[in-house]
Amino acid sequence: MSKSIILIRNESKIGSIYVAPHPITKHVPPQLVSVEQGTWAYDTMSRRIREDILSRVFSENELSLKHLTALQALDLELQSAATEKLRYIKGGSRCPDIETWTDLLAEHVQAGRTWLQAPWLTAEFYFYRRIMEAVEYFESGIDPFQLQKDAGLTSAEAPIRSLTAQLAAATSSPDRLTDQTDEEAAAMLELFVVTALWGNRMDLSLWPATSDSSRAATAFEEAIAAGESQLLASDISVVVKELMCARAEGGRRMDIVVDNAGFELLCDLCLADVLLETGAASKVVLQLKGHPTFVSDALSKDVVATVEYVDSLSETPGSSEVGRRWARHLARGKWVLNEDLYWAQPQPFWDMPQEVTEDLRRSAMVFVKGDANYRRLLGDCQWPLSTPFSQVAGYFPAPLCALRTLKAEVGCGMAAEKVEMASAADKQWLTDGKWGVIQYFKSPSPI
Repeated sequence: MSKSIILIRNESKIGSIYVAPHPITKHVPPQLVSVEQGTWAYDTMSRRIREDILSRVFSENELSLKHLTALQALDLELQSAATEKLRYIKGGSRCPDIETWTDLLAEHVQAGRTWLQAPWLTAEFYFYRRIMEAVEYFESGIDPFQLQKDAGLTSAEAPIRSLTAQLAAATSSPDRLTDQTDEEAAAMLELFVVTALWGNRMDLSLWPATSDSSRAATAFEEAIAAGESQLLASDISVVVKELMCARAEGGRRMDIVVDNAGFELLCDLCLADVLLETGAASKVVLQLKGHPTFVSDALSKDVVATVEYVDSLSETPGSSEVGRRWARHLARGKWVLNEDLYWAQPQPFWDMPQEVTEDLRRSAMVFVKGDANYRRLLGDCQWPLSTPFSQVAGYFPAPLCALRTLKAEVGCGMAAEKVEMASAADKQWLTDGKWGVIQYFKSPSPI
């Protein structure tokens, strides 16, 4: 997975930081760093990762003395994040990503940068990779976040039952691909794209618990409208149009770059199911992390566990019906689970390994989910918020739909009046996850 990284200068408050050159934009803004007090980046790297995340790794796992000692050393470093310098990842040839991480860290280690001086995205991914180092993940297979992932499913049992039962009702006809009108298919696609964005913020009470299409159309519109006021950019109509074109062609490959396990993953699987059931997709490739990271980010095992959990909800017949159908999708290759270490690393998405690029080019649409993945789309750079999405993300190797709730102080493609409205209504609008974007770009720019 290692590759040479071509770097250009990008001036910031802490000196020259290097960013892989953007394929279509000459002047790339500085990346976010964590040195400025009062920012979400500073709070994350100076406090949250130690107090809120690493502390739970200690409390929620029964680890060997060796692993505990390594985690305690990491904890000691983070107590002095402002002065403690980054070091290389250890593990040698046992770790399939060691060369890539050595390349990624070389500039920062050689410059003597601290946890706060390195680019925020690099330091944040590095933190999780250091946890993997401490528990010797590639040998032990220990997922130190498993307890939280399990809790993410069980704590959401009620909305999971509701959502999957309603999905079953909406797709219950044995001839659904032949008797479903284009209007019904488009309404379902729109609803489940929006659901994949908002997850548990969707008002499930507005959804139709029936296959009656006369009620479904109205209910779908109501559920979508409930989240529209929080959307700061929306290309949903174009996304649905492109999905309907794929349906008319008999179905195309679709990809979802997955973010979190738990209820969010459940919503992603609902979207993957609807893509197949409406005929928009012939298969769906779920792009998953190559090792645990960002606490709840999903691996292949988390997808399998979610399918099995839904199948086990026998008291809700619609839920277990959906679970069995999802198991068939996996068994028949309609859902493909693709883990890659690249998805657990901090490089900008324009600095993508050739094998990943070539694979994504086979897709008719790639849904990129979540905040961390979106930050990688932007290189975690401080683009003016009005910068067109196509100017920032037009390098992507396939038609791209980004689904993001804002949880970091970067963004693009948002009209000034939308930004003014959000900032006036919510002082933490950039970081509290209450605001979202659905952004689409079809044709990759020539590179």
